[in-house]
Amino acid sequence: WRECAELQIYQAELDNVPPAFVDGSVTGGDRRGHQSLRVHSHDPGRQAEIWATHIGTTIVVRQVGRSLSLSVRSPRAIVESYTPEQDLQLCVWGCPVSQRLEMPYAHPSTPAYTHCSSLLPVRDVYFQACLFDLQVTGDLNSSASAVAALEDARAMISDPDRIHLLTDRAGNNPPSLPVVLALSILVETLRRTFLGPV
Repeated sequence: WRECAELQIYQAELDNVPPAFVDGSVTGGDRRGHQSLRVHSHDPGRQAEIWATHIGTTIVVRQVGRSLSLSVRSPRAIVESYTPEQDLQLCVWGCPVSQRLEMPYAHPSTPAYTHCSSLLPVRDVYFQACLFDLQVTGDLNSSASAVAALEDARAMISDPDRIHLLTDRAGNNPPSLPVVLALSILVETLRRTFLGPV
């Protein structure tokens, strides 16, 4: 969409999530008094929002603990518009079986399950992400990433019924992670695309 906005590069790294593009500007695509790109930060150095209004997309870059996280809200047509040749594919429909990680079942009596339940009472993908992060890292602070992702979803999705992504409505099976892993691949793809090596 070169007719709407010129190329802008945004780069973030641990302990430096800037409130501006690499060239120091906070807007781009100035047309008749409107900017199609804008960077805003409520917490400079730790969190930034990038608004690409010409394509209806919002990207939130946030440092949570010792990692960066991305939340993206974009129209389906935009997400699905890239071809494999453009190398900007987003993992939208789940990850290939060969790329899925097995997560050990967390019994409701385990400390990880108890901790995540206290933060995220709905057994949705955010809860599963909390369990996954906590079981993989063993660090209680890692659960903050799932909580922040849920808060981003609440800010980005106007329909409250669509915020909680439930993968197992019956609740009888151990949590599965295809959607969470899709989000992880999405984060990695966007990290490489927007942030470069971190």
